[in-house]
Amino acid sequence: MGERDGIENTITGGTFLGPVVQAREVHLHRPTAARAPRLLGPAPDVFVDRTPVFATLARASAERAVREAPLIVTVTGLPGMGKTATALRWLHQLGADFPGGHLQDDMSPQGPLRPRDPAAVLEGFVRELSHRQERAESPRPTDLDGLAAHYRSLTADAPTLVFLDNVVSAAQVRPLLPGHPGSVVVVTSRFPLTGLRASHPRALSVHLDALDEGSGAELFHAVTGRPDALDRPALEDVLRACAGLPLAVRIAGARVGELLETGEDPAELARELVDRRTRLEALTVPDDLSVAQVFDAVYDSLAEGPAELYRALGLHPTPEFSRELVRRLARAEDDVRTLVRERLLEPAGDGRLRMHGLVHDHARTAADGVEARTADRPVDRSRERYVDHYVQWYLERAAAVEWQTSDRWRYGPLFARPERLREVFAGADEALDAMEADRANVVAVAELAHTTGRHAAAWQLCEALRGFFFRRKYHADWVAVCLTGVRAAQQGDDPIAVARMHLELAFAYADRDDDTDTVEARDHYDQALTLACAIGHARTASSALEGLGLLELRAGRPQAAADHFRRAVDALEDIDHPRGRALLTFHLGRALSADRSHAEAAGLLLRARALFAALPDRFNEAKSLWHYAQARLRADRSDEALAPLNEAVTLIHTCGALKEEADILLLRGDVLATGGRQEAAEADWRAALELYVRVGGAGGESAGARAARERLS
Repeated sequence: MGERDGIENTITGGTFLGPVVQAREVHLHRPTAARAPRLLGPAPDVFVDRTPVFATLARASAERAVREAPLIVTVTGLPGMGKTATALRWLHQLGADFPGGHLQDDMSPQGPLRPRDPAAVLEGFVRELSHRQERAESPRPTDLDGLAAHYRSLTADAPTLVFLDNVVSAAQVRPLLPGHPGSVVVVTSRFPLTGLRASHPRALSVHLDALDEGSGAELFHAVTGRPDALDRPALEDVLRACAGLPLAVRIAGARVGELLETGEDPAELARELVDRRTRLEALTVPDDLSVAQVFDAVYDSLAEGPAELYRALGLHPTPEFSRELVRRLARAEDDVRTLVRERLLEPAGDGRLRMHGLVHDHARTAADGVEARTADRPVDRSRERYVDHYVQWYLERAAAVEWQTSDRWRYGPLFARPERLREVFAGADEALDAMEADRANVVAVAELAHTTGRHAAAWQLCEALRGFFFRRKYHADWVAVCLTGVRAAQQGDDPIAVARMHLELAFAYADRDDDTDTVEARDHYDQALTLACAIGHARTASSALEGLGLLELRAGRPQAAADHFRRAVDALEDIDHPRGRALLTFHLGRALSADRSHAEAAGLLLRARALFAALPDRFNEAKSLWHYAQARLRADRSDEALAPLNEAVTLIHTCGALKEEADILLLRGDVLATGGRQEAAEADWRAALELYVRVGGAGGESAGARAARERLS
């Protein structure tokens, strides 16, 4: 043939490799490469916030090129916090860089009690990869190790994205790591997956926190489609109730949108959300989405010990508590760890734990459900037991703080046994700081005690909190607790308690010191005095007269004040009350100084200082020295003012009384400036200003702070 057509078909050189096809025309068809699997769910259509999270993820992704193993990212958070949405949002942004494909599976579709077997997930992944790559069918391994090895082989040639949603344990993840080192595996879980971090130290863990108010409003408006769906107060109520949980915000937005479409008042939903009794029900889309349903799945997976602790914490009046309190409630420490691992509890600073607001609502509902199921069995008193525990816990801690900060006389059975209180705290600073963390709790527990009929505990808590509130100046809370104390005492049959509560309320109003408060303080001092005289309770009568004298002194009537103080001394008669007599000596010295009886005033204030030192009472000893210095200044003896102020600063610094320390520093700065020591004076004024700001917090600038600023300007 070759000779006839002039074509020579020969093969020369090399090694003969097998059959050769010779033909006039040859058509070759290469099979088209199958598209890699793309199994990711759709990205969320509405997404807000998470900017810091995405910044962290972007940095981690940029390092993939230098990694020797796939990047593992664990996204953790409370159910409903948007873990899946966040993961999908990021994965879709990365998608084009992963030619090996995108794989996804739900690792616990039937809840955490029935986690998915990783072998079953591998079978699906292997089948999908084999089908897409059109490889010849051959027997596949059936054991977990064999499947994992085969899977790594299929994913070895190109980077692959793997999304494992709702992972329960690290053991579910390890077999599903792909073979190519440039791959990324994203895991969502409400569990910390500590074992995964132990086996893969370079794994990245990202925790999702609640949305802030701005992001919550953005999400709400995106879902409703109406930026004017609610007025500002109603919107704030809705967002506060949702507590930054994206699922709750989405449901609230959807429900408001539905109400608008049907012509109903959307503010009704806000009212339902404000009420804890209807909040979870309001955050429900019938037959579809429900915040309660999401938390039910978690709660139902708990063993009885953690479940009981969960219900107990639901009965606590606020969602944040001391870790020590939680431990005392738990049957075992492992129950606490379980709730933390399940994200039902989370750390809240040094020695503190908290529940998300909606989790706390759900825990209370769970406690109500148990009570309803056991209503026919009166022996079940778990609710009463836990409320008793909370009231007693906070009462004893408040009394221990009071014992550390003052040796004043108090009324009530708890104060008759001070030996129980001495070892709770090591000192006044520790005690005040501990109560600072529990401030919202003690206010709520006082109300809880009163509303549940524990009236004696409620008014004793009021009595116990005076030292803390007086030192830290939280007047709104102080007045609220005292009002509760008055109502609680009036429900009992103890007239001394009623008189004492009017006295405590008057003292709180007087310490806040505005015109309205002065009127209220006078009224309650009068009521306390009338009741105390009627029942012959000399201590309370003397204290009420003392309070009325202080109001006269503040009003610029020193002679009337001095008269009240002398009557207060007489009211004590022969009662052994050294602290009360020291205070009245101190107050009388102040009144006489204001009345310009300088020599007698100086003697009384120094006498008061000695009496307080003998108790000892460093706080009032410092105040006596401070007012002695003021008396010396009024007498034009400024050369005798600096030494007592130096002593007063040293004493007050150990008492945790920031406002009084600032007052003393302010005056010492004035004395130093008068003596020509301007640099030292300015140092005192700056220190005073810093303390005034710390005491004032968000309540606006105080008169003391303004005075310090004026001196520094």
